[in-house]
Amino acid sequence: MILAWQVFAEMPVILAANRDEVLARPTDPPLLLSEDPPRWGGRDRLAGGTWLAVDPTGRIGAVTNRHPGGLPPARDASRQSRGALPLEVLRGDDSTALAWAEQLDPAAYNPVNVIYASRTAAFVTSMDDTIGRRTARLAPGLHVLTEQDVDDTRDAKSQYVRERAKRMLDASAAPSQLLSGLREVLRSHEAPYDGSPACIHGGVHGTVSSATVLVSATGGVRYEHAEGTPCLTPYDRVL
Repeated sequence: MILAWQVFAEMPVILAANRDEVLARPTDPPLLLSEDPPRWGGRDRLAGGTWLAVDPTGRIGAVTNRHPGGLPPARDASRQSRGALPLEVLRGDDSTALAWAEQLDPAAYNPVNVIYASRTAAFVTSMDDTIGRRTARLAPGLHVLTEQDVDDTRDAKSQYVRERAKRMLDASAAPSQLLSGLREVLRSHEAPYDGSPACIHGGVHGTVSSATVLVSATGGVRYEHAEGTPCLTPYDRVL
């Protein structure tokens, strides 16, 4: 996930994200997950949750799995589904979301990062059995979240993606230019480090979809989704 938060006054939230998953895992493309209040996002048919939930009023809740030490931990099937968290963090307002995140029980979930962004607040809450629960309030600027910590300086992929996104930001005079640049980053097959590229083509695990969300200062939300690898699949408008 790449988040440009409060970088442009007219577009305070710009999110660009790829979803990497087991290719055979059944999912639904974005749909209306909740009617009252309305929330949009894809749905995991296996566990019933989502990885990205978008509130048409301009708030975003999302998760990534977390790999402490760089390796996927064994999944504990007795723990609660991480897919419920994107919808739960959108209950209430900014302060409600932060208070909710800071009382989560890390033992109740498999390792996870939860990201929340609105026009006026942004934070990431990370949880695993080693660190417990840790919340980072995000400053205005560019942020990257993979399976590690947000803006993790020890993670080569996070740093490479951030460097490429920063070059796109430096070359952008408007949100539309930055969005095009971030989509270019999401399509990238480059991996000049010991790890995976942004767009992964694999036989078992890989990039299964991509999404971008723009939240304007005046109230508009534009949510677009590519149901497949972004290097081959066009983005369709959801909201």
